Amino acid sequence: MDINLLLLDVDGTLTVDRGELALEPEAIKAIQRARGRIRIGLVTGNALIVAEALTKYIGLSGAPIIAENGCVIKVGSSTVMLSTLSARSIAEELIKRLGLRPTYQYPCRYLDMTLDVNGDDYNVVNRIKEELIKMGVEESYAVETSGYAVHLRPIECSKAAAIRRLCELINVDCSTVAFIGDSDIDAEAFKVVGLGVAVGNATRRAKEYAKLITRNPSGRGVAEFIELIMNGALMR
Repeated sequence: MDINLLLLDVDGTLTVDRGELALEPEAIKAIQRARGRIRIGLVTGNALIVAEALTKYIGLSGAPIIAENGCVIKVGSSTVMLSTLSARSIAEELIKRLGLRPTYQYPCRYLDMTLDVNGDDYNVVNRIKEELIKMGVEESYAVETSGYAVHLRPIECSKAAAIRRLCELINVDCSTVAFIGDSDIDAEAFKVVGLGVAVGNATRRAKEYAKLITRNPSGRGVAEFIELIMNGALMR
């Protein structure tokens, strides 16, 4: 297939492993080799300010960015918020009720709020969902784990919806987009692109939704996939 845009998740995908923060050198080298030949963007749960800094450090300055798990899009100098609702006030109430802690990025975020994983992250997700029901707002917010943090965001926001909107903004057909990720949050987004790719150590759900799974994990899987594109192997 023709790939007009390659979208990359960050945590667990560009990193050396899931749960690690260090970037995989092989992935960064592959991105820099592909620069100018493949249009590349980021789709991440990170705050926009973090994603913007990352694009500069890895040689993708000016690349399109989807941040906060689909709540915020940055294209050129334009920033688009995909909801008028922020999860901040609800997150702060949950912090009080459940004794949770905000992540270091919390103050920099707009709509999607992140809480530190405290033990079993799926257990934390379930506890939050139960509390949202008690608060009567369960239909307004989505709760998921990235493996790095628990995310609370407006229900209408998602990576899938943001990818569709990004494609409209930059006039790219979603069927010509490849998106590579590692987590449950990425799984739904695989449905809206032409090629959803899970790295080799992705979650079970991500692998179930992906059309292609790399042999290698995380960042080395990204490098592997970029080489496939550069070598024209996906055309065969």
